[in-house]
Amino acid sequence: MNHRLALKISTTFAIYAFLLTTVGTVLWTLDTMLSWDILPDWLESCAAAIVTIVGTLTAFSVVVSLMCSAAVVAENVAHRRLGQTETLAGKMSRRTKAIAWALTGVAVVALVVFQQVDVYRAEKTRLATREKHAQNYFKAQDAMRERMPGIVSGFTPAMCADMTLSIPVEGEKSISEMLDAIQASTPMNPEVKLMVRTAEPYKYEIVTTRKGSYVKQPSGSYSYLSRDKLVDLPSVWERDTVAAIFEGAELTVPHGRRGAFIDTREPCAWGLVRHEDKVVGIVLLRASVNSAYMIND
Repeated sequence: MNHRLALKISTTFAIYAFLLTTVGTVLWTLDTMLSWDILPDWLESCAAAIVTIVGTLTAFSVVVSLMCSAAVVAENVAHRRLGQTETLAGKMSRRTKAIAWALTGVAVVALVVFQQVDVYRAEKTRLATREKHAQNYFKAQDAMRERMPGIVSGFTPAMCADMTLSIPVEGEKSISEMLDAIQASTPMNPEVKLMVRTAEPYKYEIVTTRKGSYVKQPSGSYSYLSRDKLVDLPSVWERDTVAAIFEGAELTVPHGRRGAFIDTREPCAWGLVRHEDKVVGIVLLRASVNSAYMIND
Protein backbone atom coordinates (compact mmCIF):
# COMPACT_ATOMS: atom_id res chain seq x y z
CA MET A 1 0.00 0.00 0.00
CA ASN A 2 1.24 3.49 -0.86
CA HIS A 3 1.18 5.12 2.53
CA ARG A 4 2.31 8.49 1.17
CA LEU A 5 -0.67 8.66 -1.17
CA ALA A 6 -3.01 7.48 1.59
CA LEU A 7 -1.52 10.13 3.88
CA LYS A 8 -2.13 12.83 1.30
CA ILE A 9 -5.70 11.74 0.61
CA SER A 10 -6.67 11.27 4.25
CA THR A 11 -5.12 14.57 5.32
CA THR A 12 -6.80 16.50 2.50
CA PHE A 13 -10.15 14.86 3.21
CA ALA A 14 -9.79 15.52 6.95
CA ILE A 15 -9.15 19.22 6.32
CA TYR A 16 -12.13 19.69 4.03
CA ALA A 17 -14.39 17.54 6.21
CA PHE A 18 -13.35 19.50 9.28
CA LEU A 19 -14.20 22.78 7.52
CA LEU A 20 -17.56 21.36 6.41
CA THR A 21 -18.29 20.11 9.91
CA THR A 22 -17.45 23.51 11.38
CA VAL A 23 -19.69 25.36 8.95
CA GLY A 24 -22.51 22.82 9.42
CA THR A 25 -22.25 22.97 13.20
CA VAL A 26 -22.37 26.76 13.20
CA LEU A 27 -25.38 26.87 10.86
CA TRP A 28 -27.23 24.12 12.74
CA THR A 29 -26.51 25.79 16.10
CA LEU A 30 -27.78 29.13 14.84
CA ASP A 31 -30.88 27.51 13.36
CA THR A 32 -31.69 25.34 16.37
CA MET A 33 -30.38 27.03 19.49
CA LEU A 34 -31.14 30.62 18.44
CA SER A 35 -34.26 29.70 16.44
CA TRP A 36 -32.93 31.37 13.30
CA ASP A 37 -34.76 29.97 10.29
CA ILE A 38 -31.73 29.94 7.97
CA LEU A 39 -31.83 26.35 6.72
CA PRO A 40 -34.30 25.10 4.11
CA ASP A 41 -36.96 22.70 5.42
CA TRP A 42 -35.58 19.70 3.53
CA LEU A 43 -32.13 20.25 5.05
CA GLU A 44 -33.28 21.22 8.55
CA SER A 45 -34.86 17.82 9.16
CA CYS A 46 -31.56 15.99 8.60
CA ALA A 47 -29.01 18.65 9.60
CA ALA A 48 -28.10 16.93 12.86
CA ALA A 49 -27.55 13.62 11.09
CA ILE A 50 -25.36 15.25 8.41
CA VAL A 51 -23.22 17.05 10.99
CA THR A 52 -22.81 13.85 13.00
CA ILE A 53 -21.87 11.77 9.95
CA VAL A 54 -19.38 14.31 8.59
CA GLY A 55 -17.89 14.77 12.06
CA THR A 56 -17.42 11.01 12.39
CA LEU A 57 -15.75 10.85 8.97
CA THR A 58 -13.49 13.73 9.98
CA ALA A 59 -12.36 11.92 13.11
CA PHE A 60 -11.81 8.74 11.10
CA SER A 61 -9.73 10.63 8.52
CA VAL A 62 -7.58 12.19 11.23
CA VAL A 63 -6.89 8.75 12.71
CA VAL A 64 -6.03 7.34 9.26
CA SER A 65 -3.78 10.33 8.58
CA LEU A 66 -1.89 9.78 11.83
CA MET A 67 -1.51 6.07 11.10
CA CYS A 68 -0.24 6.79 7.59
CA SER A 69 2.18 9.38 8.95
CA ALA A 70 3.62 6.77 11.27
CA ALA A 71 3.83 4.27 8.39
CA VAL A 72 5.63 6.80 6.13
CA VAL A 73 8.13 7.57 8.87
CA ALA A 74 8.74 3.85 9.35
CA GLU A 75 9.20 3.32 5.61
CA ASN A 76 11.68 6.17 5.37
CA VAL A 77 13.72 4.72 8.21
CA ALA A 78 13.66 1.28 6.57
CA HIS A 79 14.64 2.68 3.15
CA ARG A 80 17.55 4.57 4.59
CA ARG A 81 18.81 1.48 6.33
CA LEU A 82 18.49 -0.69 3.23
CA GLY A 83 19.61 2.05 0.85
CA GLN A 84 16.47 1.67 -1.17
CA THR A 85 14.73 4.41 -3.05
CA GLU A 86 11.07 4.76 -3.42
CA THR A 87 10.30 2.86 -6.61
CA LEU A 88 6.95 1.36 -5.71
CA ALA A 89 4.91 4.56 -5.92
CA GLY A 90 4.20 4.28 -9.61
CA LYS A 91 3.37 0.56 -9.37
CA MET A 92 1.07 1.00 -6.43
CA SER A 93 -0.81 4.05 -7.74
CA ARG A 94 -2.97 2.06 -10.19
CA ARG A 95 -3.73 -0.59 -7.57
CA THR A 96 -4.57 2.09 -5.00
CA LYS A 97 -6.97 3.75 -7.42
CA ALA A 98 -8.66 0.45 -8.11
CA ILE A 99 -9.06 -0.21 -4.39
CA ALA A 100 -10.41 3.29 -3.82
CA TRP A 101 -12.98 2.92 -6.62
CA ALA A 102 -13.95 -0.51 -5.33
CA LEU A 103 -14.44 0.79 -1.81
CA THR A 104 -16.49 3.71 -3.15
CA GLY A 105 -18.67 1.30 -5.11
CA VAL A 106 -19.15 -0.92 -2.07
CA ALA A 107 -20.11 2.10 0.03
CA VAL A 108 -22.68 3.26 -2.55
CA VAL A 109 -24.17 -0.22 -2.87
CA ALA A 110 -24.27 -0.57 0.91
CA LEU A 111 -26.13 2.73 1.26
CA VAL A 112 -28.69 1.66 -1.36
CA VAL A 113 -29.14 -1.73 0.30
CA PHE A 114 -29.49 -0.20 3.76
CA GLN A 115 -32.05 2.27 2.41
CA GLN A 116 -34.11 -0.54 0.89
CA VAL A 117 -33.87 -2.54 4.10
CA ASP A 118 -35.08 0.49 6.03
CA VAL A 119 -38.04 0.92 3.64
CA TYR A 120 -38.92 -2.77 3.92
CA ARG A 121 -38.77 -2.80 7.71
CA ALA A 122 -40.77 0.44 7.96
CA GLU A 123 -43.49 -1.00 5.71
CA LYS A 124 -43.49 -4.26 7.68
CA THR A 125 -43.85 -2.33 10.93
CA ARG A 126 -46.66 -0.22 9.46
CA LEU A 127 -48.58 -3.31 8.32
CA ALA A 128 -48.09 -5.02 11.68
CA THR A 129 -49.32 -1.90 13.50
CA ARG A 130 -52.31 -1.66 11.19
CA GLU A 131 -53.18 -5.32 11.72
CA LYS A 132 -52.88 -4.95 15.51
CA HIS A 133 -55.07 -1.85 15.38
CA ALA A 134 -57.73 -3.74 13.39
CA GLN A 135 -57.65 -6.65 15.85
CA ASN A 136 -58.11 -4.33 18.83
CA TYR A 137 -60.83 -2.39 17.01
CA PHE A 138 -63.00 -5.42 16.29
CA LYS A 139 -62.24 -6.96 19.68
CA ALA A 140 -63.55 -3.86 21.44
CA GLN A 141 -66.51 -3.54 19.08
CA ASP A 142 -67.55 -7.16 19.53
CA ALA A 143 -67.30 -6.85 23.31
CA MET A 144 -69.66 -3.87 23.33
CA ARG A 145 -72.08 -5.53 20.91
CA GLU A 146 -72.28 -8.58 23.17
CA ARG A 147 -73.26 -6.36 26.10
CA MET A 148 -75.81 -4.33 24.19
CA PRO A 149 -78.89 -6.62 24.65
CA GLY A 150 -78.45 -6.53 28.42
CA ILE A 151 -77.89 -2.77 28.35
CA VAL A 152 -81.05 -2.10 26.35
CA SER A 153 -83.17 -4.36 28.54
CA GLY A 154 -82.02 -2.43 31.62
CA PHE A 155 -84.16 0.59 30.77
CA THR A 156 -87.42 0.40 32.71
CA PRO A 157 -90.82 0.89 31.03
CA ALA A 158 -91.06 4.30 32.70
CA MET A 159 -87.72 5.36 31.23
CA CYS A 160 -88.75 4.12 27.79
CA ALA A 161 -92.03 6.02 28.04
CA ASP A 162 -90.12 9.22 28.87
CA MET A 163 -88.18 8.88 25.58
CA THR A 164 -91.22 8.90 23.30
CA LEU A 165 -90.83 12.62 22.56
CA SER A 166 -87.81 14.25 24.14
CA ILE A 167 -87.18 13.54 27.83
CA PRO A 168 -89.11 15.42 30.50
CA VAL A 169 -87.12 17.08 33.26
CA GLU A 170 -88.78 14.81 35.79
CA GLY A 171 -87.32 11.74 34.08
CA GLU A 172 -83.77 13.04 33.70
CA LYS A 173 -82.39 11.78 37.00
CA SER A 174 -83.27 8.11 36.44
CA ILE A 175 -81.96 8.12 32.85
CA SER A 176 -78.79 9.93 33.94
CA GLU A 177 -78.18 7.30 36.61
CA MET A 178 -78.75 4.56 34.05
CA LEU A 179 -76.24 6.07 31.60
CA ASP A 180 -73.66 6.38 34.40
CA ALA A 181 -74.30 2.77 35.41
CA ILE A 182 -73.90 1.58 31.80
CA GLN A 183 -70.53 3.30 31.51
CA ALA A 184 -69.25 1.99 34.84
CA SER A 185 -70.48 -1.56 34.16
CA THR A 186 -69.04 -1.91 30.64
CA PRO A 187 -65.43 -2.94 29.96
CA MET A 188 -63.21 -0.17 28.58
CA ASN A 189 -65.36 2.50 30.31
CA PRO A 190 -66.86 3.66 26.98
CA GLU A 191 -68.49 6.97 26.21
CA VAL A 192 -72.29 6.60 26.43
CA LYS A 193 -74.75 8.63 24.39
CA LEU A 194 -78.51 8.46 23.92
CA MET A 195 -80.38 9.83 20.91
CA VAL A 196 -84.13 10.47 21.06
CA ARG A 197 -86.63 12.30 18.93
CA THR A 198 -87.72 15.70 20.15
CA ALA A 199 -90.39 18.31 19.54
CA GLU A 200 -90.33 20.73 16.63
CA PRO A 201 -88.59 22.77 15.41
CA TYR A 202 -85.90 20.21 16.29
CA LYS A 203 -85.75 16.63 15.11
CA TYR A 204 -83.26 14.80 17.33
CA GLU A 205 -81.65 15.26 20.71
CA ILE A 206 -78.30 13.77 21.73
CA VAL A 207 -78.28 13.19 25.48
CA THR A 208 -75.29 12.60 27.72
CA THR A 209 -74.98 12.43 31.49
CA ARG A 210 -73.53 15.15 33.67
CA LYS A 211 -71.58 12.52 35.66
CA GLY A 212 -73.70 12.69 38.80
CA SER A 213 -73.91 16.48 38.91
CA TYR A 214 -76.87 18.65 38.04
CA VAL A 215 -77.81 22.18 36.98
CA LYS A 216 -80.61 24.12 38.60
CA GLN A 217 -83.07 25.50 36.07
CA PRO A 218 -84.83 28.92 36.37
CA SER A 219 -88.05 27.02 37.06
CA GLY A 220 -86.48 25.52 40.18
CA SER A 221 -86.11 22.00 38.76
CA TYR A 222 -82.78 20.24 38.32
CA SER A 223 -81.26 19.08 35.03
CA TYR A 224 -79.12 15.93 35.18
CA LEU A 225 -78.57 15.56 31.43
CA SER A 226 -76.67 17.52 28.80
CA ARG A 227 -78.73 17.92 25.63
CA ASP A 228 -77.56 18.75 22.11
CA LYS A 229 -80.55 19.53 19.90
CA LEU A 230 -80.36 18.96 16.15
CA VAL A 231 -82.62 20.25 13.40
CA ASP A 232 -81.27 17.37 11.34
CA LEU A 233 -78.07 15.40 10.93
CA PRO A 234 -75.44 17.14 8.78
CA SER A 235 -74.33 14.23 6.57
CA VAL A 236 -76.55 12.27 4.21
CA TRP A 237 -75.20 8.85 5.22
CA GLU A 238 -75.86 9.47 8.93
CA ARG A 239 -79.25 11.02 8.22
CA ASP A 240 -80.35 7.93 6.30
CA THR A 241 -78.75 5.54 8.80
CA VAL A 242 -80.38 7.07 11.88
CA ALA A 243 -83.77 7.30 10.15
CA ALA A 244 -83.55 3.61 9.26
CA ILE A 245 -82.49 2.66 12.80
CA PHE A 246 -85.47 4.50 14.28
CA GLU A 247 -87.60 2.39 11.94
CA GLY A 248 -86.12 -0.73 13.53
CA ALA A 249 -83.45 -1.62 10.95
CA GLU A 250 -80.30 -3.42 12.13
CA LEU A 251 -77.52 -1.61 10.27
CA THR A 252 -73.73 -1.46 10.40
CA VAL A 253 -71.57 1.50 9.47
CA PRO A 254 -68.12 1.03 7.86
CA HIS A 255 -65.00 1.91 9.79
CA GLY A 256 -63.80 5.50 9.49
CA ARG A 257 -67.15 7.33 9.28
CA ARG A 258 -67.60 10.43 11.42
CA GLY A 259 -71.00 11.96 12.12
CA ALA A 260 -72.73 14.09 14.71
CA PHE A 261 -73.83 10.97 16.62
CA ILE A 262 -72.23 7.89 15.03
CA ASP A 263 -68.43 7.90 14.84
CA THR A 264 -66.79 4.67 13.72
CA ARG A 265 -63.21 5.96 13.74
CA GLU A 266 -63.11 4.29 17.15
CA PRO A 267 -64.95 1.07 18.14
CA CYS A 268 -68.64 1.70 18.71
CA ALA A 269 -71.90 -0.21 19.05
CA TRP A 270 -75.50 0.79 19.45
CA GLY A 271 -78.78 -0.71 20.60
CA LEU A 272 -82.44 0.18 20.19
CA VAL A 273 -84.63 1.20 23.10
CA ARG A 274 -88.29 0.36 22.39
CA HIS A 275 -91.58 1.39 23.87
CA GLU A 276 -94.70 -0.46 22.73
CA ASP A 277 -92.72 -2.03 19.86
CA LYS A 278 -91.60 1.36 18.63
CA VAL A 279 -87.99 2.56 18.67
CA VAL A 280 -87.84 5.60 20.96
CA GLY A 281 -84.09 5.84 21.58
CA ILE A 282 -80.66 4.73 20.37
CA VAL A 283 -78.00 3.95 22.97
CA LEU A 284 -74.47 4.30 21.61
CA LEU A 285 -71.23 3.11 23.20
CA ARG A 286 -67.90 4.34 21.90
CA ALA A 287 -64.52 3.29 23.28
CA SER A 288 -60.88 3.78 22.40
CA VAL A 289 -58.94 1.15 20.44
CA ASN A 290 -56.16 1.40 23.03
CA SER A 291 -58.58 0.34 25.78
CA ALA A 292 -59.10 -3.11 24.23
CA TYR A 293 -56.52 -4.54 26.66
CA MET A 294 -59.12 -4.08 29.42
CA ILE A 295 -61.23 -6.86 27.92
CA ASN A 296 -60.78 -10.17 29.70
CA ASP A 297 -60.58 -13.02 27.18
